[in-house]
Amino acid sequence: MSNQVFRFKFTDIQNHQDQLKKESGLYFYHIDGSLKYVGISDDLGFRFYGGYLKEDSKQHRNSKLMQLIDSKPNEIEVIFKTMDKELLKEEETKIIQDYIPLCNEKENPRYQVRPIQKVIGKVVNETNCEWSFADMRENLFKKWRGQVSFQRIDEALRDEKNNLGKYCSKKRGQDILMPKKN
Repeated sequence: MSNQVFRFKFTDIQNHQDQLKKESGLYFYHIDGSLKYVGISDDLGFRFYGGYLKEDSKQHRNSKLMQLIDSKPNEIEVIFKTMDKELLKEEETKIIQDYIPLCNEKENPRYQVRPIQKVIGKVVNETNCEWSFADMRENLFKKWRGQVSFQRIDEALRDEKNNLGKYCSKKRGQDILMPKKN
């Protein structure tokens, strides 16, 4: 049943247990078409019936997401995309870095500098050309619709912890990014 997509209102998920049981995949919390959280699970049914839908659950639950569920359960839509377990983490990271959901913190450029640097490296290497800091700054600001500040992007470009070199190269003494040499 890999690569199927299901959409349910959060308040209606319990009626669809059979479709989710023992399926691995991604799950997306939306409100009014806006992505609020993305997660992964080896068993979507267990994740929801033993986690998000169970009041005294022992499973880890994102506190920001739980506040959203408590305040707006009738407005939340959850989308499930079944997929192979081996692809889950990479796909989750890509979606978080592209869409910067409000309730995800790990790997999110909205909250951390390192993910911005990973995205910078990805852009530079995929386009296989040089980028000025100014052009990259504008590109990322537009990509994230102004939700990641110029200051945070500049911090990633300043590279005070010398992590950017793991993802792309820089011209010595210039504000120019270059693809990583293989």
